[in-house]
Amino acid sequence: MGDELVVGVTKDAHVGKSGRPIIPENERLELVKSIRDVSEARLVNDSIEALKMWEPEVFVKGHDYRKKGLLDSEIEYCKEHNIEIRFTKENLQTTTKIIERIRCSS
Repeated sequence: MGDELVVGVTKDAHVGKSGRPIIPENERLELVKSIRDVSEARLVNDSIEALKMWEPEVFVKGHDYRKKGLLDSEIEYCKEHNIEIRFTKENLQTTTKIIERIRCSS
């Protein structure tokens, strides 16, 4: 999709889901940084902060946002700055599904 892969890792305080994240922000950041294809990763408050920081040509969100929808501010920012929006392919190994499996096995 591009020449570099930069990743904004959402800070714990801004995740916005009850009981999340289950892995602390610094551990998530270290994990993302360890991926060979990642050029750079930083902690961010939200996607708009990441978009302003890196000014990418392509903005990629998780597959689940195709159904949930993006925030109006994300769509507007990308439109204003001519940033293409893409989604990842479906990932069956989500945090929600992992939590469900743990609860069912108890």
